[in-house]
Parts: sequence; structure tokens; C-alpha cells
Amino acid sequence: MRYKAVPGLKFDQLLGPNAEEMTSAVIQAARKLTRDGAQLITSNCGFMIRYQEAVRAALEVPVLLSSLLLAPFLERMLPRGKALGIITASAPSLTQLLLEAAGLSANFDRVVVAGLEHAPSFASAWITCSDHLDVSAVETETVEAAVALLADRPDIGMLLLECSELPPFAAAVQRATGVPVFDFTSMVEFFVSGLIRKPFNGIY
Repeated sequence: MRYKAVPGLKFDQLLGPNAEEMTSAVIQAARKLTRDGAQLITSNCGFMIRYQEAVRAALEVPVLLSSLLLAPFLERMLPRGKALGIITASAPSLTQLLLEAAGLSANFDRVVVAGLEHAPSFASAWITCSDHLDVSAVETETVEAAVALLADRPDIGMLLLECSELPPFAAAVQRATGVPVFDFTSMVEFFVSGLIRKPFNGIY
């Protein structure tokens, strides 16, 4: 595993109107990783979907910048009458344009979004960066957001956690909601399982 920071790219800029100005810097960081031997490129924020196509076009290795890439795959699995729920760091920022960038070109009525931008512990730890991370409090907020989303939309058949900070809380969300839950790690593990195949010994 190799990491490369993108100089100058901050979360508020990633959500802002000038995010495209950082495209070249993101590509350069990805290229540096490939020169160091990376066989795939991912990122630590779902809103990096903004750069997915540009980075993919610039590299010769697979690019998985956002867990939102799972959204069309999951939506296609769901039966008629079921919706995909997405828990995101910022619901207002997860626009239809970004969902289209992830491959959801239709069926937006089957995609329901809930944000954590007003959850105090989550927001202070990762949006405003004004306080330390309270793991227990963020887990509670994430679970409450998921439960409220399903209460409002009982037709939700799966949940996708957009934010790459949320996988530690996926198990608690699943226990509370009873639906399949996917996240950033689901995407990476799916690809790595194909990159490093193991002998088949049955399904456990």
C-alpha cells in the first residue's frame, strides 16, 4: 500500500465550485503512485468521483477513486420497487451531476441520500476539523442517519456508505437496519480479490 497526498487539495475545496482546478494535481499524484509500482489507484474521499474520468484517462492502471462507483452496480441488483440508500458526508454536495459521474445516468428515484453534515461529532471531526474524533459518537450518528433514512423510505434494499471514514461503522449500521451495507472497502476488496486470486476451496 502506497500513499500520496495531493498538495493544496482540502475537503472544502473538493466540495466547492473550483474543485476542477485541482485536476492536474490529482493526476500528478496518481502518476507518482504508478511510477512507484501501484497496480490500482483509489482515494480517501467519495467526492473524488469528480476526478475519476480525468485520472482514468491519464493512467494505464485501474482507477477506483470513489465508493460511488459501486452505486450503479448495486442499483442494478435491486428488484423493482426497491431503492439504494446512500449515507454521505454532505447531502447537498452529492449532486445529480456527481451521481451521473459515478454512472447513475437514470433511475434517480431509486437513489435516496442522507447526509451527516449536521451530525455534530462527524462534522467537527471531518468537515470543519474543529475537534477530535469521538468514535462512539460518530458511530451513533451514522447508525441514526441510516435508521432514519429507512424509516422515511422503507423501500430501501441496500445501503452504500459514500464517505471513506465510515467503514468502521458499517457493521453497526447493518445490525441496526438489517439490509446489506457496502462501502469504500467493499470496492477495493472486490478489485484486489481479482488482482490476487487464490485457489478455490469452496465457499465458506
